[in-house]
Parts: sequence; structure tokens; C-alpha cells
Amino acid sequence: MSSEPSPYLKTITHLRVYEEIMLYGNFPAISEEDQAQVGTFLQCEYEDEQLDYPFEVPEFDEAAALWGARILYTAAQFLLYRQNSAQDLPNLFREFPGQITPGAILSADLSLRFLPDILIQLKVIDPEDALIEILENLLHDWHYSAISYSLNHEGLSFQNLEQSRCLMQLYLNRIVDKRNLKLAHHPFFAPRIGSDLGIYASQLWTDFIKPELPPYDWN
Repeated sequence: MSSEPSPYLKTITHLRVYEEIMLYGNFPAISEEDQAQVGTFLQCEYEDEQLDYPFEVPEFDEAAALWGARILYTAAQFLLYRQNSAQDLPNLFREFPGQITPGAILSADLSLRFLPDILIQLKVIDPEDALIEILENLLHDWHYSAISYSLNHEGLSFQNLEQSRCLMQLYLNRIVDKRNLKLAHHPFFAPRIGSDLGIYASQLWTDFIKPELPPYDWN
């Protein structure tokens, strides 16, 4: 096994450590060894993050984490190097083949949370870029990673949130942290966020209009 980190691993590591994209080559091939190295790294990242997660933490999903990392990595490559035609894009950005569980959502989010930043840059370069719609469609299923982005919220499924108290609380926390008013006032989230913020809602988030509903019962 090579002791030198691959360009893929170096990009994902730099992303996680510095929260910025650094590419080390123009579409270098990703080997099985590269995948294994990135999978091990992301599992360690998940284990570190989960120390701050509330309630019972969903298990790490390596397949989802690797899928998310590859989607992010390929999107970053396309941001700087555009060698393929628009017809090639669907094959390069395929949907996750497994089940989207709470564990899969949190595992893929290790990388996908940075996808909105790439989308914003793509729109600056070319608002008609075909890749924008493809990535937005992917985030529609992985919308926990798109809370900081102006995603179309119509038709979003929140079924996974109801399966995991941990994911639900993390989702609410991110809505508040990113100040996403559209999601905060969504009928699914408004009573939950209102309950979280409690009597201090007007001080903690002045733009949030607390609904006139009874506190949400977690039980």
C-alpha cells in the first residue's frame, strides 16, 4: 500500500480540515485503495463529530460517505476543469444506490455540506450550467446538506427525520444556525423550533415568528 496520500484523499482531507476546496490534479483516477483510505478517514471524522451529537447516534454508513465524497470531489473538478460534455454529466453524478437512512444522511453530509458552496460558484460562472440542476436534484433527496442553500423545498420528504431523534435535533440546530427562515416557518419545523427556542425565541432569533401552537412533544 502506498504511503503517499492520493490526490483524492488530500482533497477530502483539506476540505474537512480547512473547509475549502484544494484540488491536486485534473480528474485523476480514483482507485480502490483511494476509496479505502477516504473511507477510513471519513469514519474517523464521523466518530469525532458524533461526540457532539445528541441522543442515540445513527451508525456510520461508509457507502453513503464515499458516495457523498465522490459527488463533492467530481463537482469540484467540474468547477475548475470542464472536459466532459453535458451529456456525460448524468453518468458522473448518479444517485446513491443504497437506502437513504439517518445514518446515510449524516455520513454523506461529511462532504455534501460543502456542495452548496460549489453550486453558488457554478451559478456565478454560468447560471445556465446543466450541472446546477443535476446537483440541486441530488440535494433534494439529501436536503440536510442543503439547509444553507436556497433549495426548492416543495416535495421534500422528512420521513427520515422522524426515524431518528438525533438527526431531527441536528436538522433543527442547523436551520437555526444557518438562519433559514423558509424552513423554520415550514409547518413541519415551526412548532419544533418554537419549542427549542422557547420563551427566548424573540431574543435568540428576532426574525423567527413563533407559531401559536403548543410545545412540540418529543415523546
